[in-house]
Formats: sequence, C-alpha cells, structure tokens
Amino acid sequence: MNWKLPPRTKTESGEWRRVGFELEFSGVDLESLGKLVEESYGGELRKESPFSYKVLDTNFGDFGLEVDSIQLKDRKYKKFIEDMGFELAQDEIEAVDNTLYDLAKFAVPFELVTPPVPMDKIDELDKIEDALRANHAKGTRASFLYAFGMQFNPECPDLNVSTILNYLRSFLVLLDWLKEEIDVDLTRRILPFINSFPDAYILKILDNDYSPSLEEFMADYLEHNPTRNRPLDLTCLLAHLDKDFTLSKVKEAELIKPRPTFHYRLPDCRIDEDGWSMAKEWNRWVKVEELAGNPEELATKCSEYLAEASRKIIPGNLL
Repeated sequence: MNWKLPPRTKTESGEWRRVGFELEFSGVDLESLGKLVEESYGGELRKESPFSYKVLDTNFGDFGLEVDSIQLKDRKYKKFIEDMGFELAQDEIEAVDNTLYDLAKFAVPFELVTPPVPMDKIDELDKIEDALRANHAKGTRASFLYAFGMQFNPECPDLNVSTILNYLRSFLVLLDWLKEEIDVDLTRRILPFINSFPDAYILKILDNDYSPSLEEFMADYLEHNPTRNRPLDLTCLLAHLDKDFTLSKVKEAELIKPRPTFHYRLPDCRIDEDGWSMAKEWNRWVKVEELAGNPEELATKCSEYLAEASRKIIPGNLL
C-alpha cells in the first residue's frame, strides 16, 4: 500500500516533517530483530542488556529494540532480591536475566522504536515490516495474551496554538470513524488500555468560540488530562513547549520525553495479518491532518459533533 502524504509536509523552517513509529509484536527475538534492521538500513547492532538492544548510525539514526517492560529493562527485580537480604553475583544476574527473557517471550511484547523518519522517506519503513512478516512476527490476535499496540509520533508542522488545537479537534471528531475503521480487537475492548478524553474537555475544546492562548490551552489540557494515557497524547508536545510546567502537572512525569510531536496510540498491531500495514494506519491519520488543514470544514464538523453530543451526554458525566 502507498503511504499518503499530509497537506503540510514541511516545518516552518522548510525541513521535511518527521515521524517515528513504535511497533509491538512477538515471535522475533531482539538479536534477530537487530540483524533485520541492520540489513534494511545499515548501522551497527549493540547489546545493552538481554532486554535492550540498539542499532546505531543507520540511514535514519538509531533504532531501539527492547522488551516492553520497564521492570525488566531497568532490572527492578534486583532491588526486590536485595531488599530480601540477598546479593547476586554477576553470573547469577545473567542467569536470572536469561530466565526472565525466556518467560517474557510468552506475553510481554518486543518493541521496535524507529528514529524520526522524514516524511518523504516514510515508505522505507516497508522494508522492516516486510522483514518482520517474513520472519513470522506475531501480532495482537495471535493470542489472547498479546495486548500489543502500535504508536507513532508525527512532528507538528508548527507550534502555534491554533495548529495544535485544530489537530486535536480534528482527531476528536474523527475518533468514532477511526475506531470503526480500525475494528479494535475484542481483548483490547474488554480491557481498555487507552482512556478516552473526558466529556467535559471534549465539549470545551470543540466549541468554536474556544480560542485560548497557548498558556490557556496547556493549562486546560493538563487540568483535564494529567496523563499520557490518551489516544492522542499531547504531553510530550507540551513538555517541549514548557517542560517544567508540564512535568509538574502530569502523572509518571519520568516517562515523558519532550519532543515537538503528537503521540498517536493505536490499540492493535496486526503485523501477521493479511491486509494490515503500517501504511494503512498512517493513511487513516492523514485524514486527521487533512481535516485539521481545512478550518471551515472542521468548524462545521465540530458544530455537528456538539449538536449530536448534546442529545447523548448525560450532564452528570461532565463532572
């Protein structure tokens, strides 16, 4: 499938906008994954621990390969053992690492984190997707234990509050369509991993009379969404704009990486299914960008959404 380009492909400085992807799956171990990245984009594979590898200096920068569990990546089990009064020798640590890594293969996702890729080169990501399929990577529906997702981080074309607000408005009015198109896996619907925006906040920002300053927008967003756990997470973007203020308001501030990007969190990764592709999910996002770039149509969609919502939302849900 072809990768579509959004209406705005360049930043204000005239550089190609970039986008990074995070892909979760099983079935391909980290060392093998690193070799696939090397074959696709060059670079040098480096092992940081049994749970984390890097492929450095590829055509696009550094790729991250890891077991998607902070407890394993940070070896937090060591503190638990030490608190019990035991001290592990290096060979014992390695044995525990290897055992935990083998156990993690059954339920904990492996994650591929790409560097930011310029949008004019985004179709190069087909190489690693094809390689994963050829090596029998498994996605969300391969097991009820596989709560795998995909995320991507498109760079904001500029940092004006009107642009950021229009992107968020566009995403919210298209969210029901996106959910229907994606057809979220039953496991992810029963056990929601991504919390929705509060109704009160949606109604506030979709009001076409809402025209905040950047400071007001940030304060409103963080008052209603002091968390990374949103389908379109803005905390990284807001931290890029004002790190101290943002980190003072959010939970798990240590996990937030300031960067001028949106953080779109998709609930499924179906790398092993016919008809699914990263390009397909990206092209759906481009619909959000297209609507964000059409202020008149967006204003109409916001008004229609609010009219429909006024008939559905119970006032008590806004508290």
